[in-house]
Amino acid sequence: MIRYPAVAGSFYPSDEALIEMLEEFFSDLREDGSERRITAGVAPHAGYVFSGYTASRTYKAIFEDGLPETFVILGPNHTGLGSPIAVYPEGEWLTPLGSIEVDAEMAKAIAKLSGIADLDELAHKYEHSIEVQVPFIQYLSELAGKDVRIVPITLGIQDEDVSKALGKAIFEASEELGRDVVVVASTDFMHYGPVYGYVPFRARADELPHRIKEWDFRLIRRILDFDVDSLFRELREMNHTMCGPGAVGTAIVYSRLAGALEAELLHYTTSFEVSRSTEAIVGYASIVMRK
Repeated sequence: MIRYPAVAGSFYPSDEALIEMLEEFFSDLREDGSERRITAGVAPHAGYVFSGYTASRTYKAIFEDGLPETFVILGPNHTGLGSPIAVYPEGEWLTPLGSIEVDAEMAKAIAKLSGIADLDELAHKYEHSIEVQVPFIQYLSELAGKDVRIVPITLGIQDEDVSKALGKAIFEASEELGRDVVVVASTDFMHYGPVYGYVPFRARADELPHRIKEWDFRLIRRILDFDVDSLFRELREMNHTMCGPGAVGTAIVYSRLAGALEAELLHYTTSFEVSRSTEAIVGYASIVMRK
């Protein structure tokens, strides 16, 4: 089973420019480590020109901490295809950097233990939220000379119950199989502007990024506190447009079970810094959780 790239050439380059972009993102990379304290990371999934540097901060931290055997990558299902909670079952994912293997044993264990997920490839066919994470992993695994695998999971249902069931299942599967795992939660934060039909406040163009940051940081504080219930409560109270709360909630639950004690915000920005457009502004954050 092969999953072909759906957004190469749009969200990220499909040619040698991809390597050039990744080399620029990781120009400050230190040697890979073996400490292995990081349990999970949060990374955005917009076009690399907007959010690639922010995403790279998550993967830089993971590389310098030591790459795991398997990345479990969760992201929202933007397309509506396939199962509401879809674990990619087996095979390979292709990007312009080559192929990466799916950890089929881990995928099956997560689906079974969760009681809510299906083994389903259709949900992943055109979804970008996980695909854009894969070149970062491929690039760094090549640098480290280490084969790593992935377990992609898309979420069409995102709430506390899903987060708790999946986080627990990933932890139990990793324990059962003796697998060294890092969970990556793929999410963007506020989607503001007429393009998204979401304008909860008005401000001058030069003030908008600051106001959006204030709203995003209400959620980021909950993430840094490992507080899944408060994260979802804030989301509902604010009517916030963060697109991957279930992925983040899963990362928090898994991290707590895996012994994480601290979380750190590594980078935050908005698309306004690149586009200068007030028609559509999206927030992006890089976060890691550690033992």
